[in-house]
Amino acid sequence: MTKTQTKDKNSRSGAYKLTCPDCNKAYVGQMGRCFTQRFKEHRNAFKSGRNTSNYAKHALEHSHPFGPIQETMQILQYQAKGAHLNTVERYFIYKEFSNNNHLNEDSNIAPNKIFDALLKLQKP
Repeated sequence: MTKTQTKDKNSRSGAYKLTCPDCNKAYVGQMGRCFTQRFKEHRNAFKSGRNTSNYAKHALEHSHPFGPIQETMQILQYQAKGAHLNTVERYFIYKEFSNNNHLNEDSNIAPNKIFDALLKLQKP
């Protein structure tokens, strides 16, 4: 992938996942702005030790590396800001929660029979 292709895909908005390079725990979030900007905000929280990113907090508390955007951030779905993006984000958080692999706040996760059905359909 060329630098231009990487820049183009990261300049859009939608749902994303940050995966810890050491333990593979994942944080799921969303952006109405570009992915690159949000990644920089997580990285700045890591560098400054601010408690504004659960992903950065995890890396700091466990002495894990932060990792570059190419290895850490996965774009889950492109989507404009709004109700649809909120649902997409909740689904992907729920998916990581169901696998006991999330870094998101537990208080944001509620039982969801529709998400459970979708996850069952995805299993091989």
